[in-house]
Amino acid sequence: MSSGPLFLIAVIKPDMARADAVAERLRLMRDATREEPGNVFMELVVGEEPDTWLMLEKFTSREAWEEHMTLPHVTEGNAYLADKLREPTELRFYVEK
Repeated sequence: MSSGPLFLIAVIKPDMARADAVAERLRLMRDATREEPGNVFMELVVGEEPDTWLMLEKFTSREAWEEHMTLPHVTEGNAYLADKLREPTELRFYVEK
């Protein structure tokens, strides 16, 4: 991996019976993440498959993302979401070409 910016797509498959709670927690996590110095952007989006959501993220470095993953809004948020998803979140990492 490069030492430059890190791009990430998190593929999120919520239990649709709990979609409102999942969306609210993801928005709280997104808003807190946007305040982190290493975060460039974070957006929660949905496409043609309404039961599969994406969190599009960019961090200044992999180290900034690793720090992000240790923060309370992330660790507590992920614990809250664990039983509200149909399957674990898939993380896809990318670097600039």
